[in-house]
Amino acid sequence: MLALLVIVYAWQRRRNRTRALPVAAPSVRAISATFGNTLQIGVPMIAALFGEAGLSIHITIISLHALTILTVLTALVEMDLARERRHLGHSNSHLLKVVGRTARNTIIHPVVLPVLAGLVWNALLPPLPAVVDETLLTMSQAVVPLCLVLIGMSLAYYGVRGAAKGAIAISVLKLIVLPAVVLVVGHWGMGLDGTALAVVVIAASLPVGSNALIFAQRYETMEAETTAAIVFSTFAFVLTAPIWLAVLKLVMSPR
Repeated sequence: MLALLVIVYAWQRRRNRTRALPVAAPSVRAISATFGNTLQIGVPMIAALFGEAGLSIHITIISLHALTILTVLTALVEMDLARERRHLGHSNSHLLKVVGRTARNTIIHPVVLPVLAGLVWNALLPPLPAVVDETLLTMSQAVVPLCLVLIGMSLAYYGVRGAAKGAIAISVLKLIVLPAVVLVVGHWGMGLDGTALAVVVIAASLPVGSNALIFAQRYETMEAETTAAIVFSTFAFVLTAPIWLAVLKLVMSPR
């Protein structure tokens, strides 16, 4: 996953030299091509297909998924923005200040910071009281419908004109290229098989997650393309998911 992220980022950085795209465009497209909807779609799907054994693996993936991808890409985009400010003469070019600003903006992020806070709480503090835990659980049930409404509103606000081509390309990368890479590396490179292989491939094949839109909005870059990619990939996932399940069955069948 990180390999494809870096490839997409580097490819878009190279294209940016000849096209007047926003500075944050490479990172926004990289997160759209690699960040999957592991929670809203992934959890119920994995639970239905692979039961508790598969869900435990998937939860482990979720715990690292957002933290790893968002940390890496936030660092990359902040360095790009710092480089651009330095090029325009709008900021101090001292290396330590650039590194410090990049580290601060990477940690103080609407997705990264809550994940880090949760990890610290889980490692150092006692469990939440039952009343608080149940209240948060009840509130969390509103996440899926709210995300769907917000994505629909974003699509209506930004529109699709001029964004469809990029959104389709991102959807192909997310739904086809990424799971293919994970399958090859996981099965033939790392020797995974059975439930573990199936879970990581299906997790990789999930449509673009809503956090990609949060990332795009944070940097005010390609919001329309990202929103369209979420919608397109979610609809297309209905067709690609059975294909990947069939491929997994073929790969894991005894010879």
